Amino acid sequence: MTKTFFHKIIYSGYYISYLLSERFIHDQKKKNNIAVNFVKYNNKLVLKNLKKENVKNISILLPHCIQNYDCKYKITSNIENCIRCKKCKIYKFLEFKEKYDVDVKIATGGTLARLYLREKRPDFIIAVACKRDLISGIYDAFSQNVYGIFNKIVDSPCINTDLNLDEVEEVLKKLYCEE
Repeated sequence: MTKTFFHKIIYSGYYISYLLSERFIHDQKKKNNIAVNFVKYNNKLVLKNLKKENVKNISILLPHCIQNYDCKYKITSNIENCIRCKKCKIYKFLEFKEKYDVDVKIATGGTLARLYLREKRPDFIIAVACKRDLISGIYDAFSQNVYGIFNKIVDSPCINTDLNLDEVEEVLKKLYCEE
């Protein structure tokens, strides 16, 4: 099942609902529900597509805020600059890169992320981002298979955020086990 015009209408409904909730709804739980439901719908559809598509070129797209803010080894241009000190979870993505033969890219914002996707055109993307960036990124990349994972704000947005590594690896395992 590929994404159709019908799916685009549903995506648009979720996206507009999210944008309106950001503007007019002051209840954080209600805003979060719209975002979470959109990503759940998207991820379910993307995983359903896996059964019919041959996925060879896989990318993981991460926000720069996953890296330890005080690290002097900046990885935005090359994740291989990471020295695997384990002060942040970037070292795990180097392990995923080696174990699953995936491309891992750090983006400092949505524009760079979209540029990367346009240039690389991966068959499947695991994208990690905050709610606003993830929702708009999935919507903008509608025709591509983007599996979304929210990062977790620990102390402050855009600094030393966290994520569930088990969820990332679970998706990678599905990609390599599906035929």
